[in-house]
Amino acid sequence: MTVHCVRSLARCAFLVACFTSLGGCRMGAPIHVWSPPTLRSTVGHSVMVPKIVGPQELATPIHEKLLLAAPADAGRSTRLVSAESINASTPGFDQGVSLVSYNADDESDLALAKKAQQGHIDFILRGEILPDRRPRSITEAGNRLTVSWRLMPVSADVQAPTEGRPLGKPVVVELESALERYPDLALAADKDVALQSALVRETLPLITPAVVRERVQLEIPYLLPGTQAIRRGNALAVAGRWGQAEAIWQEVYQRYPFSSVAVHNLAIAAVAKQEFGLARSLASRAVRMKPTKLHQQTLVWVERAQRAYHEAFQLPDPPEGWSVTRTR
Repeated sequence: MTVHCVRSLARCAFLVACFTSLGGCRMGAPIHVWSPPTLRSTVGHSVMVPKIVGPQELATPIHEKLLLAAPADAGRSTRLVSAESINASTPGFDQGVSLVSYNADDESDLALAKKAQQGHIDFILRGEILPDRRPRSITEAGNRLTVSWRLMPVSADVQAPTEGRPLGKPVVVELESALERYPDLALAADKDVALQSALVRETLPLITPAVVRERVQLEIPYLLPGTQAIRRGNALAVAGRWGQAEAIWQEVYQRYPFSSVAVHNLAIAAVAKQEFGLARSLASRAVRMKPTKLHQQTLVWVERAQRAYHEAFQLPDPPEGWSVTRTR
């Protein structure tokens, strides 16, 4: 048997496996979805941010950048204020007895809570810069910034149970990964400014909804009607052009309504534009048409994405409820 024959047989075997296997063939594509706050949502509330504890050459610019970065868009609007502004803006503000802590520059929780209550503040977000304990011989030394954050509810209106959520979380930013995630920071004046800006961007998702990048699995058809068109749509989705990809998959589905591949990929495209009801309907249809492992996994992922969206913006459960995921 010639080498050419062996290669042809191997290629055919691969195509047949993709065509007949329950799992199907797939490819990864990036997609952006909403994620709920890591600690607790402060949307629609006021948050007092006291001076950050740590070296002031780092703490002061982080504090200033964070106050300026308070989101104001619908669904994420949060009021961030400094402790000093409470003193100046609250008529008849009573300093009372200054309770000391272990750090002379760090006001106690009780003192801050009293100040926040007098200023009608809902939450306190406290930060402390943690030292880099790694050996100085490590080449990355000096290129990492860590701040430990702690969120404290103050007003009676927000004293609800935390539902198992942590009250604090450290945010760790490394220069190389920060520049990859935020390419615009390469234009910063120096590495300290880049690290500080990246840390602020990573801090806001602790208390407000945030867009996160995930990787989803698109299905690749073989030896089926509409194969070439679906592959073109897949390539567009990988490039982030979900609208164009959806149009191609929709055309394939209209011509070949038995294409479970087109239905599956359309379900993911619906998530990309936050049409979760449509996405769940399409994902369920793909499972009914062909109950592969990929289709079942996608159905669960779609509902999880919808749950995260509802939790991020504190929306009620959808009328149809939840069918394949459990309440957290």
